[in-house]
Amino acid sequence: MKPKHVIAGAILAMATMASQPATAYTLTPTGRTLASPQLAADVLRDISSFSKATGGCSFVFSVHMTVLPRSYTPVQPSMPAVARGGHFEQWSLNACGARQRFQIAMWPSPRGGTDYAITPLTGRMSLAGRR
Repeated sequence: MKPKHVIAGAILAMATMASQPATAYTLTPTGRTLASPQLAADVLRDISSFSKATGGCSFVFSVHMTVLPRSYTPVQPSMPAVARGGHFEQWSLNACGARQRFQIAMWPSPRGGTDYAITPLTGRMSLAGRR
């Protein structure tokens, strides 16, 4: 696995608590990402672990990815991805009947590959009331 940084301390602590894979089925993301398939799987695995630790479920039903413009002002705490030659994305997931959005910072790692940071933008929002 490539080295990575998970900025939100809660995500790092919670990711170690859950050991289940993100999905045991084929998940077809929508939208656009600049992440390689392996990097996207790594990020999704960490988000799934966070979802399991905070909501008791790691089943990710869908994910929509959006590359944010270079002018995007990141939510703190965050790594200065753009200053490090990287970018930000926003991923919106439907996990276990709840929607949650995440800010994903990605930048080239000095050791090779890509480092990333995940910052939750919203809590779990129920899909029951949405139309």
